[in-house]
Amino acid sequence: MAHALAEVPDSQISRSFAPLSYPLPPGSRLLFELERLIYGFRGLGAMDRMESALLSLPLQQAGQADVVIDLSGEETSPEAPRILRPFFNGVPSEIGIMAALANDQDLLVELHDTARPSNPWTARPASQDREVFSASLDASLSCATALILKALHHENGSLDFDGVPRAKSTKRSSGPMSALGFATSSFAAKSGRLLDKIIRGGKCWAIGWRFDETASLFDKREAPFQVLSGGSSGYLADPFPFRHNGQDFIFVEQYLYSKSRGCIAVVALDRNGAASAPRIVLEESHHLSYPFVFAHEGQIWMIPESGAARHVALYRAVEFPYRWTREACLMEKIEGYDVTPLRDQDGFWFFVSPRLWTSSSWDMLDLYHADSLTASWTRHGAGPALIDARFSRPAGAVIERNGHYLRPAQDCSRGYGGAVTLCRIDAISFSDFIQVPVGRIEAGSFGCHTYNRHAGCETIDIFGQVGGLQEATVSYVPLGSDTRSPATVDEPALPAGLGIGLATRS
Repeated sequence: MAHALAEVPDSQISRSFAPLSYPLPPGSRLLFELERLIYGFRGLGAMDRMESALLSLPLQQAGQADVVIDLSGEETSPEAPRILRPFFNGVPSEIGIMAALANDQDLLVELHDTARPSNPWTARPASQDREVFSASLDASLSCATALILKALHHENGSLDFDGVPRAKSTKRSSGPMSALGFATSSFAAKSGRLLDKIIRGGKCWAIGWRFDETASLFDKREAPFQVLSGGSSGYLADPFPFRHNGQDFIFVEQYLYSKSRGCIAVVALDRNGAASAPRIVLEESHHLSYPFVFAHEGQIWMIPESGAARHVALYRAVEFPYRWTREACLMEKIEGYDVTPLRDQDGFWFFVSPRLWTSSSWDMLDLYHADSLTASWTRHGAGPALIDARFSRPAGAVIERNGHYLRPAQDCSRGYGGAVTLCRIDAISFSDFIQVPVGRIEAGSFGCHTYNRHAGCETIDIFGQVGGLQEATVSYVPLGSDTRSPATVDEPALPAGLGIGLATRS
């Protein structure tokens, strides 16, 4: 956090230590070291000792700080014009994260800000593996750092809406120290189970598809999807359908165990539902996935996810669908995942899930704008537009339906690939981004995290015991008390100024 704060222009960082300390329960350090050995973690983590780095910072002088970030967990904070205090599931210490994991609770970060005392900043981190404390802790604290930087950008805390549905401030009549003690004892009592390595034996991703020119999953509410798995050599995920010259194709991530990375493959479909074997069409030395394929200005383009290479690349079809050439690098030095473009009257918006520090890449959403497909990108605001594992990371192309635009988003609140949430976009500009969750796509006992529809071909991916599976039932559930068809729901129309043109019609 200190390193991130030091990168803020015109900032000077100092430190001080609270008079009291609240050590973690006995055995915690052993737990973290065992996790490091079992899972092969590298680099510094949240629980590594860094006293020398902190001691190199100048001492804070009383009354000289403009902003104090209080991480002490003390009942009272030092005096300053503005004080920020993070709470983790209602606890003023990172032990709150571990207690929440031990008790199988959703993760919540609240940043209490004296500049807006009745309206704390909130974030909902994802956990890559809820059974691994150190990884979940690193991801949550990375989200907390991003939230603090976002709050600092708004000097007086005046931003009333940042796109994140507000959570009520956590109230505990027993006080923060009692909450800290409860969390510590809860974690100590239940942490033993987290020393076991999770074995996901036999579970992997597969893709599903169905043809229906007249009715989508939103109309039918439930429908069977044919299933294609990657067999024993790997798995298939992130399906994007595309029709060209009357022929239907599905572009997918094909992860091959022999290569330990994903490639982009294509599956050809016929109208009888038969699927060809996947054929690799794009391969790099780094992992590729999420092959967003779209037509623009007479060409067919693809933006695959290449976060591992820390860039966003644009490819053009030379001989569709099997030959592609890299046309441009849209963004460099960004670890961005599942880039999803939308075109408006002024150019392109790009939805991106970043990985910041040791975050998971599942719980933040950045927005960028460019005047054209290959022009330079401008970031929306000073921080993530959303920090919420329930509906941040993109899950497919934006859908145009009944005068509204619906953005599929991954629900990673309980783990990766839990479900897909449909979020209605109500506003998007350089100063605003508002989305409202309106529906949810689930695949029964399977997980899912990508949904698309193009020219009557509807696709999804599923996670679970998919070996030998030929068909899976997928459902769409509107959120809220209104269970009418989305076509009959009386909702405000999308503002005409939004003008998004690159969207899938359902």
